[in-house]
Amino acid sequence: MVYTFQCQYNQWVKKTHNKLIAIAIFTITFCLSPVLSSAQEEQHNKNATTASTGQTASAANLDTPANDTPHTQQIDQLIQLLQNPNHRSALISSLEELRQTTKDNTDLLKISDVLVVDEIATEVVDEYTDLLNAYGLTANQAGSLLLFGISILLILVAVLSNNLFARFIDKKMSILRSKLDLHGNRFAPLFRLQRWLGYLLAALLVIYTASELFPSTVGLFLSQDTLINFAEIVVVTFAVLAIFIGIWELVNAITEHYFNGHRVTSNARMRTLVPLAKNILLFLLSVMAALVLLSELDINVIPLLAGAGVFGIAIGFGAQALVKDFLNGFTVLLEDLLQIGDIVKVGGRTGEVTNITLRKVELRALNGTVYTVPFSDISVVDNLTKHFSYYMFEIGIAYRENTDDVIHHLQEVDKEMRASEEFGPLILEPLEVLGVDAFADSSVIIKARTKTKAHEKWYVGREFNRRIKFLFDQKGIEIPFPHQTIYFGEDKKGKAPAARVEVKEKDTVDKVSGELAYENSCADDD
Repeated sequence: MVYTFQCQYNQWVKKTHNKLIAIAIFTITFCLSPVLSSAQEEQHNKNATTASTGQTASAANLDTPANDTPHTQQIDQLIQLLQNPNHRSALISSLEELRQTTKDNTDLLKISDVLVVDEIATEVVDEYTDLLNAYGLTANQAGSLLLFGISILLILVAVLSNNLFARFIDKKMSILRSKLDLHGNRFAPLFRLQRWLGYLLAALLVIYTASELFPSTVGLFLSQDTLINFAEIVVVTFAVLAIFIGIWELVNAITEHYFNGHRVTSNARMRTLVPLAKNILLFLLSVMAALVLLSELDINVIPLLAGAGVFGIAIGFGAQALVKDFLNGFTVLLEDLLQIGDIVKVGGRTGEVTNITLRKVELRALNGTVYTVPFSDISVVDNLTKHFSYYMFEIGIAYRENTDDVIHHLQEVDKEMRASEEFGPLILEPLEVLGVDAFADSSVIIKARTKTKAHEKWYVGREFNRRIKFLFDQKGIEIPFPHQTIYFGEDKKGKAPAARVEVKEKDTVDKVSGELAYENSCADDD
């Protein structure tokens, strides 16, 4: 650490000394300039005076002869400079400061070392030439490689700057996303497209630079016109993609801001139609982007459109089921027969609607099974949760029970349910008792129903059943189960004959059963 500090100190001292040298030289030059000018003016006046008056040779010796050399004139001017007290004192002060600095540090850079720049430059050029000769390179080739390396470095800096700018704007957009309740990655595809455009343009610039610096190798494979045309195609392609991606992202941003801001995402109708509208818009934007790109590439799209029309007609004849799916799906959605979240029965399947497209509808059953039903297979839609629901009761009681008392008890259960905080908001109307519906084999059926909110009929109905069972047990109301009565008939006096009941031990019963089974098997063999 001490050595490092000493080196840093020496470097600082050298820099300070160089500055002092520069100050001294500048001071000398600054002082010499007016003195030299004054001396030249005085010399000119003296020459004019000598020529007119014919002074003596001693006075003429002070003048500068006409045949003096430039060095002699400079020496005379320096003498005259030193004769000026003010300039002489300034020069002496600068030289004393320079001497004091040199005395304090003996390791300072000497002026004589600076004066060998030409020799050092010559040695460097010679070594550089020897290095190029060792690798078989000429000076022009070395210069081209150097320029190519510098170009690549500048292109990398530009690509890095482009990426940093894209990330900076994307980060600033996060504030706008949070304020407008947008998705966290909204408009991110635009910045991703910007980065990819930077990569492609950088690659083209590298190839273009190589073809210009090395025309005998790279320039043979790729001409300048080819690279320029390809660059124009890349820029046009990315511009078209940026426009259509911007439209798509803007539409998504508007819908997200509207739905999240107004809290209408719970509307099943909107959750059903918005994804379909987005899919249609995405299809249209994709087709339009493809047509615009083809037209920008000087490809005539009119024959393509005509061919697409003929191909569509052929597809229409060959895929009638697919066309039927789209037509039926459009009709079902237009008439609002079902929505996402409804419990429906379509195509012989029952479940909750989880996804709807123009071709199919997806249902998830209670056990988790997912059914995919094409719209062409849907002829009847049974929607169990359209606006509200009814839960139906079919309560069987014994024939000996009073049906009016049972109906009164059912209404008491309904009052308790509607008075509860948990189930009261789910029930829309009081229990509607339809009356005695049927006489079954072993029970009398009383039918009733209760009106509930959509999707809540099963939850409310199960609680109704639990409370009805608990109340019937308290009141002693019999809920019969299926049983069989053996009838032996009656005689003419109206009396039933006595039934013969014989009780045997288990071993005897097993033996008799075995004998009967053996006799039956023998009879079958015969």
